[in-house]
Amino acid sequence: MTKFVRYPYAEFVPLLALLMLLGAPPARAEANDAADFRFQGFVSQRLTASSGNNNFFGETADRLSADYTELGLGASWRPRPQWLLAGQAIYRRGGESEDGRIEPDYYYVAYTPWESEEGHITAKLGKIKVPYGLYNDMRDTPMTRPGILAPQSLYLDALRQLNQAAGGVHLEAERIFGDNSATLRFSQIKPNVRSDNTYWAFLGDRAVYPGELYSRDNEAFSGQLAYDHDGGRLRAWISHAQGLAYYRPAAGDSWITGDLDFKFTALSLQWNGENFSLTGERARNRFLTKLVNTNPALTGSNLDVGYSWYLQGQWRFAPRWEALLRYDAIFIDQNDKDGARFAANNPGRAAWSRYAKDWTVGVRYRLDRQWLLAGELHHVDGTNWLPPADNLSNGQWLSPNTDRKWNLLLLQATYQF
Repeated sequence: MTKFVRYPYAEFVPLLALLMLLGAPPARAEANDAADFRFQGFVSQRLTASSGNNNFFGETADRLSADYTELGLGASWRPRPQWLLAGQAIYRRGGESEDGRIEPDYYYVAYTPWESEEGHITAKLGKIKVPYGLYNDMRDTPMTRPGILAPQSLYLDALRQLNQAAGGVHLEAERIFGDNSATLRFSQIKPNVRSDNTYWAFLGDRAVYPGELYSRDNEAFSGQLAYDHDGGRLRAWISHAQGLAYYRPAAGDSWITGDLDFKFTALSLQWNGENFSLTGERARNRFLTKLVNTNPALTGSNLDVGYSWYLQGQWRFAPRWEALLRYDAIFIDQNDKDGARFAANNPGRAAWSRYAKDWTVGVRYRLDRQWLLAGELHHVDGTNWLPPADNLSNGQWLSPNTDRKWNLLLLQATYQF
């Protein structure tokens, strides 16, 4: 059954939009109104096959599955030059991780008090893309991703509901200096930590932790400083995001409370030539977990400091063709990269769930401006970005039941309008 979900700040956006419109000058001619309204959407179907026991957004283990479908429908409107209303609803169906809900991908009211050839200042209120890395605000549609999958070490699809967009306030200031531009972005957000994949990534076992995760207002932030040279030929960005999540105990739970502190910092570099692009990003990932139990011996904290990085080349070898080669890696604990110490201290947990090293080759063909066909092959060592919700055993995430080394084949057709 199709479900609709509600996000933070949703109740404020219609009110703000109404107040804005009441204060607007008389409407312009119909032709101008039509020019200020834009409508877009896309439909995408993916075929997925994975080796061994590993499922990736559907029943994909040792079979070619059509489980994954994406549909998006959005619109934007400028009632006045300084104001913009924009939003997009999205439908994703893909196994237990994406169960066919219609939900708002983003929605916001934007106000630009200053804009000229020298730059702009813009404020947004609503559900907004979290400013992090090169691709976080571009990966909501297949056409704008660098491949079928964005690099999973930094842009985990299994944690999309946590890290892609969130309700909050966003400020952006851009200054243009000839062929160069500098942009500062800052967001105060309330992340969504209620998805099953987020729960298993943070806590790992519902049999041990039967409660739930939640977040509070005004306790998560993201910032980004971006430098672009020669219209984006050379790009150098630094991003930081941090937030808090809390553990709410279930009835009869021996865990009283808990909080999880997570911080991510990324450095991004990209060079774009006429036919070739080279991109690299590296992130430092810090997770601090503190849990209080009725048994004082179980009360304690755990700190993981790890890193992730990728290097990616894109070659536009013909007018409508593009090839992709990428190496992508993530390690949850930089002092236990192979996960051996973790597995020894946590019986029933796999060492390879603590890392993933991925070689990717891909090709894309644009039939025209509306159609995109793509294929991608991954060879992966480790399962850190494998979605737990699609790989459960009797309702539990038992990582030893997955295969350490596995392959992933993706084929995708996308139509945008």
